[in-house]
Amino acid sequence: MEQMKKYSKDKELGAIEIAPEVIESIAGIVAAQVKGFYPVPGLLNTIFGGKELSKGAYLTEENGSFVIDIYGNVDYGVSIPKIALLLQNKIKEQLLFSCELVISQVNVHVHEILPVKQEETELFELGDE
Repeated sequence: MEQMKKYSKDKELGAIEIAPEVIESIAGIVAAQVKGFYPVPGLLNTIFGGKELSKGAYLTEENGSFVIDIYGNVDYGVSIPKIALLLQNKIKEQLLFSCELVISQVNVHVHEILPVKQEETELFELGDE
């Protein structure tokens, strides 16, 4: 998206412009705070030489409405539909609160399941108690 629309509550006071990168950063920060989800920055765009995704989030405008695509990994055992719904609600809510921006869609792209980290067990040598 090249330019954001200008938002203003009172036109006499002036316009408020929010850069798309700011919106992407907010969405990425929100996603990083969801337990079990890990945003992956720059996954697809850096492969094709484009600009790096901001914390795994990418903002586009389609037919006058805004769409966020969020890319990341999830922990093994996490319910993907539940975490996706949580991400969608939290990102929409935060962007409405902080930017007064209505997001029509939040698309969650899960790229990898992260294995459970196993605790290291202490190994004893023969003869140790």
